[in-house]
This record gives sequence, C-alpha cells and structure tokens, in this order.
Amino acid sequence: MRHARTHRWRVPGLRSAGTVVGLGLLLSSLSCGPGTGVGHRVIAPFLADVQSRNLDGLYCRMTGASESEDLGTDEATRRAGFAVWARTLYDAYEQGRDEGWVELDEHGITAVKLFALGKGTFFELSEARQVGKDTFRVRMELRFGYAAIDLSRFSPGTTFYVCGVPPGRVHPIRKPVGRAEESVEVLDRLALEWTLVRKPAAGGCPEGWTVASVVPVEQDWSSRQVTWVF
Repeated sequence: MRHARTHRWRVPGLRSAGTVVGLGLLLSSLSCGPGTGVGHRVIAPFLADVQSRNLDGLYCRMTGASESEDLGTDEATRRAGFAVWARTLYDAYEQGRDEGWVELDEHGITAVKLFALGKGTFFELSEARQVGKDTFRVRMELRFGYAAIDLSRFSPGTTFYVCGVPPGRVHPIRKPVGRAEESVEVLDRLALEWTLVRKPAAGGCPEGWTVASVVPVEQDWSSRQVTWVF
C-alpha cells in the first residue's frame, strides 16, 4: 500500500444548489493491455448494464443466474427473482454510500457503482490469463484522478462523493456557502480481479462469457490526501 503526495487546489464559486453528484462522472477513459480482448468484450457491456440498471442484460451476463434454482424453477420466475435480488444490491450500495461505507461483495454490482466504472473512472485492463478451458481472470487497474477534476461547475449545497480508504469507505463532500477547507484521504489507485466464465445457452440467454466475480486485489491500492479549498 502506497501513499502519494498531498494535493491542494482552489474551487471557484458554484452555480446550482442541492445537487448530488459522483466525481467519477467528470473524468472518463478506457485503456486495454495486451491479451485483454475477451475481458473488454465481456466487461464493457456488463458495466453499461449495471449503470443503466438493465436487469435483463445482467441476468444473462452474471454467471449462474439463468440456471439458479434458488431464483425459481422456470425462466420467468428466475428472471423475476433475479430482479428482486439485484435491486437489493443497488439499495445496499445507496444506503452504504449515504452512511459512509459500502460493503463490497463479489457479484460486481456494488463495485461498479462505488468506483463509477463505466461512468467516468479511468481504468485499464492490464492482464488477462486463461485458467482452464472456460475461465479467464482479468486484472483491472483503476486510477481515480480526484485531483484533476475541476469543481468550478458546482454551487453551494452541492454534495459529491469520493472513495476513501480502505476500499469501501465513502466521503460525502458538501460545498459550503462560505469559505471553507476540507481535507480527506482518498483512493488514488486500485486493482480489481474479474473472473469470467463461459456458459452454455440457458434460460433464454445465449452461449457466451459471463461475470462470475469482481474482487479487489488484496492490499493492491494506494491513496493520497486531498484538500479542497472552497
């Protein structure tokens, strides 16, 4: 675990009150390393489905959902059960975000929402390796870039969220009415490991690669202290 330098910058006056935003929305890029073609083809639509709450898409993109008897004994019942289950993950993310701590699980929905994947956070698929015939493991490197974001568009009363440490911590930053200074330790870099599994056609879903798990690589993150001067 590494800690980087402190960064300070001044935020000009803002123009719209009562807004809640995620800073990841303001910084966006994607890069892929060698041998990560499968990862990109599977992960990119998964991110889009999570952010758009496309539960039908996620039903087919998450390993085992279309075959899970825990969700029901027929396709229609399984799809309905999956939708209920997925909504609980979205609700848990939003509750945790507002309370300052999001409990990460391996399913991927909370990680995608928390780290603003597909909605702005820069990431690179830096490594992909095949594990057996039908399994890939893909390493994703995230860089949060909070220090590079221009906050001048925000007005007093705006609340934005930044990822703190350890991963899962959330800091709500509210733009004050008067002059103020706020300093927090934020994530600067984080590695995630994606496990992708090829599944046969089932439950109305075509054959293809699916997302089995998304987990932070243990202790593979760095942070920095950031000070906002309003």
